[in-house]
Amino acid sequence: ISSSWLQVLVIFCEPTAVKVNTIRSIASQIMNRESLTRLILVVQNQMTNQAQKAVDLFSFKVEIFQITDLLVNITKHVLKPTHRVLNDKEKQNLLKKFSLEEKQIPRMLQKDAIARYYGREKGQVVKVSYSDEITESHVTYRCVW
Repeated sequence: ISSSWLQVLVIFCEPTAVKVNTIRSIASQIMNRESLTRLILVVQNQMTNQAQKAVDLFSFKVEIFQITDLLVNITKHVLKPTHRVLNDKEKQNLLKKFSLEEKQIPRMLQKDAIARYYGREKGQVVKVSYSDEITESHVTYRCVW
């Protein structure tokens, strides 16, 4: 994280289908927030194709979550391993140590529940650490794709 603050706005949409007018209304409300870097929309119903296209026009990242996806906090599950993003230096050391190119690292899709929860970006390398009775301690790496 840089020295400037990241500003994230979370908006809970009405329980009806999200249409393009809803997105336009949201856009007009947040138009003057220059420090906004991410928008999270929590929807309870479907989004129309036009609304989805309108979301794609925002100049910052917009994540859309169905409210049912948020009923259980997946990061608190007992079987979930620890995820930590490598900084650029750690990433380069990993690639050098194993003589790898970024595309050779196993992938974690941006659609992955954990990647979405933490807002992971394409190209980030995540260190995944497992620790339990069966595997004891095990580390893997995933490149967000």
